Amino acid sequence: MTTTPIEATFSELLQKPKDTVARMQGSARRGIRLNRRDDEDLYLTTATQAEDAVQVVDSTTRIFVAMMKSDPQAVKILTHVFPDAFPWVRFLPDPAVREFLVEFIETARAAVDLDNISLLAPVIAAWKSTALIHADKDLHRALTTPAGEDLGPVEPPEVPGE
Repeated sequence: MTTTPIEATFSELLQKPKDTVARMQGSARRGIRLNRRDDEDLYLTTATQAEDAVQVVDSTTRIFVAMMKSDPQAVKILTHVFPDAFPWVRFLPDPAVREFLVEFIETARAAVDLDNISLLAPVIAAWKSTALIHADKDLHRALTTPAGEDLGPVEPPEVPGE
């Protein structure tokens, strides 16, 4: 279950910083979503909460890696329970679910190592898109059916300054 952050505008934070931050600290919510008109919203949280999130990803990843190394059946078991965490994997072929699991774990380890867990989000998004393609039989057929004749080699684009 995710917690909905408190909403505030960037202007509110600038004009009344103590009041805005106090709204977050006085509730069970874990952050403030700062809405900005001309740019992407920001998310304000405490350093401890941000560090805790990285620690949770790191610890969970270490557990999965240790399981996968210690027991050959672990990958099979994790692949079997992965649909509980990501229901859309049900549309992926079985080998792709295993591939997603391995890529997820490896990327999580690397992301924690780089202190940037947001690097895991594109992996999840890409596999979710792949599941969507598998779920739509017409789209899957269109994307996997050969287009016909070979149109020849593709030349690399010219790079300016070379």
